[in-house]
Formats: sequence, C-alpha cells, structure tokens
Amino acid sequence: MSNEVVRLLHTNDLHSQLENWPAVTKVLKEKKHRALSHKEHVLLFDIGDHCDKVHPITEALAGKGNIELLNAMGYDGVTIGNNEGITLSKEQLNHLYDEADFPVILSNLIHKDGSYPEWTVPYKIFSLSSGVSIGVTGVTISFPLFYETLGWRVTDPFTALKRTVARLSEKVDAIICLSHLGLKEDEKMVNEVSGIDVILGAHTHHVLERGKKVNNTWINQAGRSGTYVGDIQLSFKESEKGTFNLSINHVQSIKVNLNERDEGTEKLLSKLAKRADTILKEPVAHLAAPLDVHWYQPSGFPKLLAETLREWCHADVSMVNSGVLLKSLETGPVTLRDLHQCCPHPINPANVVISGECLLDVFHHAQEEKMIHFALKGFGFRGKVLGHMVFDNLTIVKDTTTLNENSLFIGGQPLQRNQNYTLATVDMFTLGQLYPAISSSSKIDYFMPEFLRDLLAWKLRTFKTSSR
Repeated sequence: MSNEVVRLLHTNDLHSQLENWPAVTKVLKEKKHRALSHKEHVLLFDIGDHCDKVHPITEALAGKGNIELLNAMGYDGVTIGNNEGITLSKEQLNHLYDEADFPVILSNLIHKDGSYPEWTVPYKIFSLSSGVSIGVTGVTISFPLFYETLGWRVTDPFTALKRTVARLSEKVDAIICLSHLGLKEDEKMVNEVSGIDVILGAHTHHVLERGKKVNNTWINQAGRSGTYVGDIQLSFKESEKGTFNLSINHVQSIKVNLNERDEGTEKLLSKLAKRADTILKEPVAHLAAPLDVHWYQPSGFPKLLAETLREWCHADVSMVNSGVLLKSLETGPVTLRDLHQCCPHPINPANVVISGECLLDVFHHAQEEKMIHFALKGFGFRGKVLGHMVFDNLTIVKDTTTLNENSLFIGGQPLQRNQNYTLATVDMFTLGQLYPAISSSSKIDYFMPEFLRDLLAWKLRTFKTSSR
C-alpha cells in the first residue's frame, strides 16, 4: 500500500500589483523546491484577479503579460475573477489565455448560445502515478448584467458546482474548488454543495493564516496584492480495498517577504514594461492649455469629463466626481499613458433612468461636505476621495434662497419632479449605497468595455478648445 503527499500552493487577488510579484515567485519557488525534495507532489493554482488594468503593463498588453508571468512560474491551473471577466472585452477575454501553459478551470461562464468558451474546462483531473486522482473545478462571482452587456452569460455558481461535483465524485479521491466568490459564499458553498474537500478562495481578500474548517471542508484565502501565499498539505493513504483516504495535515497562508525577490521574474517584468511603454506612448492630442483638476472645487478637467460622459451616453444630464481624475493634464502632447495615469480605474459609464424628484435628491446629497471628502474604497475606484461633483447640462439659478425644482434647469428647461430623465454617470454609483436613488433605479444600462479614460481619448482626439 502506498502513501502520497500533495502540496497545494495558491495565490489570489494580485490585482496586478506586479511590483510584489518577484517576491511572490521567490516564495513559491522555494516552497515548491522544498516540497519536491521531500518527494511531495506540488500543484500550484491562482484563484483570479491576477489581472487589473490599474497597472500599465496589464492595461497596455490587455492582460497577456500577466499570463506570461503565470507561465513562467509554472502554474497548474487558474480560474478567473471579476477583473478578468468584466474589465476586458469579450474578444480580449476570449484570447487572454491563447498562450497559457495551464488550463482555465471555470464551470459557470458560457456564451449566450449556451456553449462553453474554448479556453475553459469545467474541471481538471490530476492523476498521480500511485493512482491518486484529484479533481479540481472552479467558479467565479456572478455579475449578470455586466457579463450580459459584454456578450456572456454567467450562471449560478452553486448550480454549476453541483453538476460538476456530481460528475467528479465517482472519479477522484479528492475535490478542490477554485472559488472567486468570497468567504461568505465559500462558507455557504460547504452547506449547499456536498463533496468538496478544499476550497481555495478569493475575491474578499481575507487572510486565513490557519485556514478555516467548516464541517469537513477546509477553506483558505491568501489576502490581496501578493502579500500572502496559500499552502496546504494533503495526505493520501491507500486502504486495503485499493482506495485512498484523504487527510489534511495543515492549512496556512504565509506572509511574503517583499524584500526578497526572484531575479528571473524581475527580468521578465522589465521586458514586459518595455513592451507596454511602446504601446502607451501613442499620442492622443496636443493641448494648447492645461486641463486642471481640483478635488474640492470646480475645475476644468472634471467639467470636460462630465460633458464627454453625457455625449457618449446620449443622456439628458451627467454627473461625475472630480476624484476620479488623479492628476491634471499639462500643456503639450497627451499620450495613452497620461490618460491611464489620470484615470486608472476599471470604471464604466452607465445610464440610469431617474425621476426629477430623485435627481433633486441626488443633487442635494452630492453637495454635502461628507460626500465630497468621502474616502471611497472598492467598486473599482482607485482614487482617494470622491471629490466635488460635476454635472453637465444642469444649471442652477443662483439667486434662490432654497434649492428646489425651481432652482435647477436641465437643457434650459425647469426640472420636473414627475418627469423621468436619463442620467449618465459612473458604474460605481449603481453598485453600492452612496446614492440610493441611483442604485435603486429599475433601468440601468452599462457601456462596456469602455472605461472613462477611453471616453477621454475619444473626446481629446477631436479636442480643439485650448482651455476650459
């Protein structure tokens, strides 16, 4: 009878914080070498959101540089996160893994016609020479409206898992799920989908230093940005019947020493940066005067962005917060890199149908000091504060003592409380509770895959005015 030990190493939610990647690969290579020297088998997985277009390399190379980094490290499989899934166009995602040396294990993303993408497999069975078989499946978080706008269908992850696990359970000695759902959903998964032994988690950026056991299933998640690496040891002991019994000896997430770095990874990153720089040098416009941004008062650059947003979305009125612009544009040439530095967020435009009553409420709320200084985290926002809110095609009568419908004009006409208006804004206001009147709208349309910086490039390519 034989015994086998399998070392699971895993990463999640790097979010293209590529400056940390050489430290991550240093740890992974050392752990892999040590495990192999002890005659252990090693499986290495990434659980999604490795790509994030906040980084210029990911932006310029549409994520393909990230795949080269994963290839170089010898990953055995990955699943996708929402950053791969809904910040790339359908064509870009369809070709993201063209050169991947590993399978993309994903069971709940399909084309609108019901077929599975050619670049995914719902599960992968890893068979060892001893006869041990390990089944690995994967799921990603469901954002139906975003995926549908891009031309995909994302299905309920638990429904997909039940189907896949049922197929695997008779074929393998252990089942692992690569889950980009978040910790609460992983805990729910244990109770709704029987038969999963280990869940490698992501999305909510939890650090589980000793893992978390729920019933008979172990869950692990290794933080964000390459600051931790997950490490799990599986032991398989052959029974007299020829089957293998699984025991899990330890589950941990290990802090990465960011000062110890792998030289080979550093060199590859340098090559990728040069390729990205060539692309991002593309000129967009030449400004005869600067476009300034001030977060706490009216300024020209946010005013231009609000105007651009309304034009792109063909809306009645638009609103955008000054804090989405991280720096001004100086006089002279403007490149794609400049626009990326100004507006690195993976934020899409959106149209929201909203009543005049609700629009008045939104306008009131936006003027509050607490909103202007609000330090937003999440929803794709990569800035520091929301900042001054800018509206386009909405004017205010200055001599009124009380702000009401008689004070606001849209397109030169007084605001009507009972009339519906199309408001162009940023998608993050539709996702949370910053502006309930917006997020509760029953009619929201997203414009994808364009980000705000893409709209600015479109506008600036025909920009003739020297100052604003």
